[in-house]
Amino acid sequence: MREEYTIFHLSDTHYNGENLDLLALTLENLVEIAPRYVLFTGDVVDGPKYSPRPFVRMIRGALARVEKKTGRPPVFLVIPGNHDFFWKGTYGFRKDRRFYQAFREEERSFFFSPGDEIAVAPFDSNRVLEPRGGFRRRLLQRVRYKSHGLVIEKDLDDFSRHVHDLKKSKDGMIYRRSLKIALIHHHLLPTSYNYLPALADESYMMLENAGVFIYRLIQDDFELILHGHRHYPQFCRAAYYDPTGDEKVISVLGCGSSGKPYDQWIAGSGHNFNVIHIHRDGSVTARQYFKFGTGGFLPAERVITIRGPSKGNKTLEHEPGGWFGPQF
Repeated sequence: MREEYTIFHLSDTHYNGENLDLLALTLENLVEIAPRYVLFTGDVVDGPKYSPRPFVRMIRGALARVEKKTGRPPVFLVIPGNHDFFWKGTYGFRKDRRFYQAFREEERSFFFSPGDEIAVAPFDSNRVLEPRGGFRRRLLQRVRYKSHGLVIEKDLDDFSRHVHDLKKSKDGMIYRRSLKIALIHHHLLPTSYNYLPALADESYMMLENAGVFIYRLIQDDFELILHGHRHYPQFCRAAYYDPTGDEKVISVLGCGSSGKPYDQWIAGSGHNFNVIHIHRDGSVTARQYFKFGTGGFLPAERVITIRGPSKGNKTLEHEPGGWFGPQF
């Protein structure tokens, strides 16, 4: 029977030097929950002019407190968001020096733990041009807003090769039954918000090659995608048929903002982080936490099911969960 542990998912903190109190509250919750994994899906800062170092020191301090509390350091993985590279997340040339200086390579790379039976694949979805595209495609991509996302084909091919090598390794059988999570900043499926803020056009925000990205993950048996970007917490599923005709399902869990000052998005959905539980029976569930106004973070009532309990190497059927908002 496997060991039980938790994953803390935060996103879109938008550090700007003035929201440290709110960010400190999020990190206090992180320390209290004491997760085995901390997964950060981008927009660490509000723009490339802000150095992430003060906030990164806070994060590393929180991770050290969790280590002192549990006796083992949490695994910390992070990906960039569009605000980490572009002015207002949309304009100008990509400036990535500060982000890559703040986070170590191993914190931005594919991670696999045979002991915990988990694999995490991070993707940079802030590309502007597809190098393999023709002149017309590249021209269209140059004039588009940079707040929409793109994962280039080379990164997908490198990912597939890495997965193939893992399946053939000595830990291949463990990898095959492991929980597989992809990290990406941009959202992959249309959001279900019921209010109309500015810049509500889905094409302005979504991943350009979302269908290809999801299908490639499903082919490699990934079960969960974590993302941020739109400051709207949402859960949904996508089902595709593989070439053999088998139906494969992947869950997509979005995180709202975990620390940005209030704006039109956050007023509607609150601040948010997610906690994912890996249970001893192999099942995986998630609960979202919300903060409104001056109050603290509170868990939503409903629990989402990502994966049902397993028996041997087979996953048993489990009643699926669904999207839930702030229910207290």
